[in-house]
Amino acid sequence: MFEPDALNPWLDDPRLRAAVTTAGTVTSTNVILKKSVQNGGPLPQILVADQQTAGVGRHGKHFASPADAGLYISYAFHPQINRALITPAAGVALQQAIADQFGISTQIKWVNDLQKAGKKVAGILAEALLEQNAVILGTGVDLFPAASGPLPNDQPMTTILREVPANDPRPELAGRYLTHLMRLFANPETIMPAYRKRAAWVGRRITVSGTQNPLTGTISGFDDNGALLLKTDLGTLVVSSGTIRLVETV
Repeated sequence: MFEPDALNPWLDDPRLRAAVTTAGTVTSTNVILKKSVQNGGPLPQILVADQQTAGVGRHGKHFASPADAGLYISYAFHPQINRALITPAAGVALQQAIADQFGISTQIKWVNDLQKAGKKVAGILAEALLEQNAVILGTGVDLFPAASGPLPNDQPMTTILREVPANDPRPELAGRYLTHLMRLFANPETIMPAYRKRAAWVGRRITVSGTQNPLTGTISGFDDNGALLLKTDLGTLVVSSGTIRLVETV
């Protein structure tokens, strides 16, 4: 695993440089930082791991995190912006970092995934710790194929790169990602305009699960708090959470 200062050439903020820790195999970067903050640990904290044995996705789902195949990073901080904008900001920042480093275009699938050519390449999970006025922002990026074979998932997946490069790209990606994120946090009014330009499936017919009743409609856009605007037969609905899937056409 690389050393924490490997991020420094791409990480502008000296407070963040001092907050970075790297590790080999961990259970979950989010869980470790959550426990640290709950036990009085300092903020900010950043943990980057080579592998997770119990990576966590939305709704408690397992996030496969094999060794030497991805970037697994969590960032614990005191939020200075509307918490609803943290996940959209992370999606935009990660998309920008990937484009800057690799010249690869990705799209943000609401609410917390990145896609390359319609297949998932990254997931984002923001968890609030209300007592500590803190947020743990976890991000997992599938960078190259795992030696153990395809990753298990409930949706089509791919990787940013087709093979492992000669030089480890993870420090640069982590540093660029965090730097873009800090710039968005400093200018929150730019988050949703940037998000809308990068969003997947706008104008497509989808279903939304995880709501009180499943919903079907067409994505017409996103409001200023990151909620999905769903055009239905009953009018446009504002959906703040859920899991979306494309409606299959025959």
